[in-house]
Amino acid sequence: MQKKDPSAVRDTASMSWRHVLLGGGVFDNTGEHPNKKGWEIYELGQRSFWAVPTAVAWDEPVREDPEYAEAIAAMLGFLCPGEKAAVTGASLLSTRVKSEEAKFYFAEQALEEAKHYDALRRLIPKITGRPMPAPNPWVRLLYSFGVVDENDPAFMMASINIIGEHLANQIFHQINHVAKDPTVRKVLALIGKDESRHIAAGQRFFVEVYPYLKKHRAEIMAKHLATTVVLLIAAYDLVQPLAKLDIDLAQILDAMYTHYEDVLGTLPPFPEQGIRDALMRHLRKQTPRTIANVKSVTTADGRVDMKRLVAMCSRALVSPRALRDLIAA
Repeated sequence: MQKKDPSAVRDTASMSWRHVLLGGGVFDNTGEHPNKKGWEIYELGQRSFWAVPTAVAWDEPVREDPEYAEAIAAMLGFLCPGEKAAVTGASLLSTRVKSEEAKFYFAEQALEEAKHYDALRRLIPKITGRPMPAPNPWVRLLYSFGVVDENDPAFMMASINIIGEHLANQIFHQINHVAKDPTVRKVLALIGKDESRHIAAGQRFFVEVYPYLKKHRAEIMAKHLATTVVLLIAAYDLVQPLAKLDIDLAQILDAMYTHYEDVLGTLPPFPEQGIRDALMRHLRKQTPRTIANVKSVTTADGRVDMKRLVAMCSRALVSPRALRDLIAA
């Protein structure tokens, strides 16, 4: 695949004293959109617009299958705070990109993330009959440290559009295979359509933040690795809901790794590319093992089974492989 030229982005969105004095940037009104695919994604968002208050009949009760209702609510409750955090992230990105196409798109995405949060915040209590609980500290850490860094648009775009949206969209899709209530299914379908565009936008606009990636690539990769660890810890309470809904988190994460590599693969390689590729291969290999180990010491109600954990520790005393698995868990 031909590599994109990181210097080819025309500045039609920046605002500085240079642009005030000489024109151009945000004051460019030619309407030329070299990133044709990016502009088409922005326009598609307008044609696909839906309003939360009128999307479904919110005054009607939700009658989800009792066998899956709690698991569905748990998964949606995990994703919901991320939608609100993404409002902040997309809003910041709209001020840090160079092209009119990207600026307008991320302003639009910020509105869509707000809609997703609003819709899920209304939907979850209708499924459970209870107020939506506050996110735990690990979830709060995931959706702050792992999503928003106003000084690093490359990290934010990768975290939101390349990683986060890809994971969320797969989970929404899997939940919709199980959900029975028409309101639940319609809301998830509407959100899913938006998420698909957000994923495509990451592919189309990531080249605009290449200078930040080039300058901070080691720190960005370190933060992404740390975020993966936080994600696995934050998702600990979801072991049983994931199993109930037949959602394979290891498979979802592997698909996300593939997407991440595909997007970065369109950009010029860095000198340490071999090291980065080796780290990614190791991470992909270890992720399913770590998830399996966590599941192996978790009871049906999502608690740590101390007998299983002690047994794992006993095996670790005599087996290097068991010790490695224990550390992974």
